[in-house]
Amino acid sequence: MNKSLLRKILLIIVSALNWFFSVGYVREVYLSMFTNHMIEYADEVIVDGADISPFVNIGVAAVNGFILLIVFVYVIITAIFIAIFAAVLRLATIRKTDIIEQSEVNFTKWFIIISSIAAFIVSILVSNINLTLYAIVFSWQQPLFMLLIYYLPLKDRFKKGQVSI
Repeated sequence: MNKSLLRKILLIIVSALNWFFSVGYVREVYLSMFTNHMIEYADEVIVDGADISPFVNIGVAAVNGFILLIVFVYVIITAIFIAIFAAVLRLATIRKTDIIEQSEVNFTKWFIIISSIAAFIVSILVSNINLTLYAIVFSWQQPLFMLLIYYLPLKDRFKKGQVSI
């Protein structure tokens, strides 16, 4: 198996791992926010003749806000893992002695773009159209980190391989 084919296969595997985090976490957010995990606000809570619903609703807002904090943590975890996957892919596949072909550079660029768009669409399909913002929040990381950490060095290696001495 030649190195170009191996790099393409590893790119597909890393993209699948990226999908696991981005699409998986959007699905998890959907299940957390829309399947009876969010607490509803109280209209009227009477204790000893006094309405304490404002105090109860503060607690409800805190618990529901905690779920949104978990979403932020998911975004950070997703970013870390996608960056790690891209860095490992880069370190494992791009060598100074490798000759990179234009077709591999084009394949890599278009695969990352198409895979990222597909991840966004699948995120919406497995959750809810109301979670489009969350799908964007989780989907932007894959193209950014994969292009910066993997594609640009691959393209640079292609250009260096074209220089004749």
